[in-house]
Amino acid sequence: MKKLIVLLLVFLSVGAYAQKVEKDLTYYYYYANQDKYFNNYLNARRVFDSKKFDFTLPSSKEALEELQDNQNKILKNANSYATFLNKYGMKGAGEYAELWFNQMETLKIFIKKNPEFYQLSAKERQNIIDKWYFSEVAAK
Repeated sequence: MKKLIVLLLVFLSVGAYAQKVEKDLTYYYYYANQDKYFNNYLNARRVFDSKKFDFTLPSSKEALEELQDNQNKILKNANSYATFLNKYGMKGAGEYAELWFNQMETLKIFIKKNPEFYQLSAKERQNIIDKWYFSEVAAK
């Protein structure tokens, strides 16, 4: 009987300890900066934002039409995007495509690991990202 009670207490304590934290708007607003995947996204975005002005994207009418017509094919991966940018004469197209896709991929990984984040409204998600992005930028 004593072993049964001890076993029951062990299961109850493990169950209480293993409860999943509810990830809602409040959680992300106060604790998102403790998630390594979220921090990876913020870092990739900072790198992209710091270097994006070193590049000049093609703005010809033909380039814009092709991008609109074949968006899924062109934005499939960094190589196809770099090929498109090179086609229209962009210098450093490969580096730009890598920077752009890196931030997108790190965001996808964060959302895959935290599916509750995507259940928030688009405005709530953007507010959370902006809060942590700009609080870190201001701190530096």
